[in-house]
Amino acid sequence: MSLTASAARVAVLAAICSLGLFGGGCGDYFRPVANPEPLPGGDPQRSSHAVVVSNNGSDLGTAVIIDVTGDTNVGSFSGDSFGVGRDPVHATSSGGIDYVVNFDDDNVATFTVPTVGVPLNISKISLDPGGKPVFAAAAQGKVFVAESGLGLVRDTSSTSLQAIPVGKTPVALVATPDGTQLFCLNQGDDTVSVIFPATDQNVSTISLATGAKPVWGAVSADGMRVYVVNQGSSTVSVINTVGDLVTAPNNPLSVGDSPNYIYYEATLNRFYVTSPADNSLSIINNNVDPNQCASTPSLCVQKVSTAGPPCNGQHPISVTALADGSRAYVADDMTNSVCVLNTTTNTFTKSIPVGTAPVFIASNPDSTRVLTANSGSGDVSLIQTSDDTTVKQSDGVTPLTITTGGTPTFMAITP
Repeated sequence: MSLTASAARVAVLAAICSLGLFGGGCGDYFRPVANPEPLPGGDPQRSSHAVVVSNNGSDLGTAVIIDVTGDTNVGSFSGDSFGVGRDPVHATSSGGIDYVVNFDDDNVATFTVPTVGVPLNISKISLDPGGKPVFAAAAQGKVFVAESGLGLVRDTSSTSLQAIPVGKTPVALVATPDGTQLFCLNQGDDTVSVIFPATDQNVSTISLATGAKPVWGAVSADGMRVYVVNQGSSTVSVINTVGDLVTAPNNPLSVGDSPNYIYYEATLNRFYVTSPADNSLSIINNNVDPNQCASTPSLCVQKVSTAGPPCNGQHPISVTALADGSRAYVADDMTNSVCVLNTTTNTFTKSIPVGTAPVFIASNPDSTRVLTANSGSGDVSLIQTSDDTTVKQSDGVTPLTITTGGTPTFMAITP
């Protein structure tokens, strides 16, 4: 039996609460957020931009574009004419165009980064009534959108908006680096659908076996393994993309309680998983064959608590890592702070105050900046990684923040 629209919203979007998007305190569930593709660092001149999307209740949401290199707001999409849509929940970028998924409006807003002297321009792609889109991902030059209410993935690049049937209540999409495979996580039946983007075909369905309530996924740089976070079973399932089989299906990786998010860092070949329910960060070593994990779990997963000093954490909600592999950063929406992990020793070294209730954290490709989108204060905090302090205004004392014009719900950083 299909979920009603209200039930689907609870099942798919309740991680608004787990990610603290409404101030926290309403349980640990899935909420899609934008995970930038990890890119090699080392080019200090590379510019990148962040898209921060905010909810404005019954009004159209807003999108603020930030020049990460210059720490500046370069343009906003807001108001009756240029608002992105009601209840924006996810974003991605492809071919120089940003895509914002709007849950309540059943559409996708598209726009390019604002340029001085060029009028703002925003377009909307209408999807199915009741589709309740939740996630977008780029693959093979196309952008695909998961419609949680109908159990479909749409190819927005086709004139007919080609529909691809998947499992029940799709909540996230993971594309391999070469774009040849797209994995759709289906929360309603604990499965993963395998899509070939080139032909818009669902070619197989993978059962997660002992994995329950998948909420997020990430893929290794070589495209060989997809890691799926199972919030309901507090585990991570590993899919071998050659053959599309779950590695050790009866022995998934054990992580912290009720995990909500995973981030991949390519330099050290690691995955980081946050678990707000038990105040922990799990570090997964992808250099080890997952088949060895059942007999020797410590080879694969190390769980680090954020509860003690210097973090004094209460609810770690999101994590990012620098592309150079030197550090990872964990945002805690209950303590309004970011805790820094030394990836050599896997110990936390410093806590950095940011805005109120940070719900998402991201780093730019050249490893010089870390940004948090703060739902409580309606702004973005910027951290300079040269000394792990917040960027200051011209007085050298007051933290520089960028106002978002609403309640931030997610952020994507693209080169």
